Amino acid sequence: MIRRMHARTWLHAPDQFLPGAELFRSNRNFVVWAYTVSHSQLLLRTRPTYGGGERQSRIDIVFKPVEAMKLRMVYNGLVVRCAMQGEIDRIHAEHTGIDRKARCLMLEAAEEQDYVVTYAVGWMEDMGTERDPSPLAGFAPGTDPNRILG
Repeated sequence: MIRRMHARTWLHAPDQFLPGAELFRSNRNFVVWAYTVSHSQLLLRTRPTYGGGERQSRIDIVFKPVEAMKLRMVYNGLVVRCAMQGEIDRIHAEHTGIDRKARCLMLEAAEEQDYVVTYAVGWMEDMGTERDPSPLAGFAPGTDPNRILG
């Protein structure tokens, strides 16, 4: 099942993470915007772009808490889907000791795959600027992207 872009979506229940299920898809470019160890939160974000004189929306994707991850800094288009059993086995072999209850989510872009092992994922589309804090993630003052990038 493909979930269409809504203003705000939060997934955390076991029945929302079926093997192979596509959770999110966008042709927009995403960057790793922030990660904080203290809350184990990962924030991927689009940079608002301008086309035809109008600014596009911003999309934030938050994973929390994160048990393990393999990322690149930029995703040109992004699909987030639930891992299949073989992928789950491979990820758990690479990261011994991670909780088997955490969900293995695949991040796909241009035929390349990364992953995040997490308990919940959510996204939100709004008209915030790239420096505005995310309504989905609470970052400690020392790691607040707005404060750091100020």
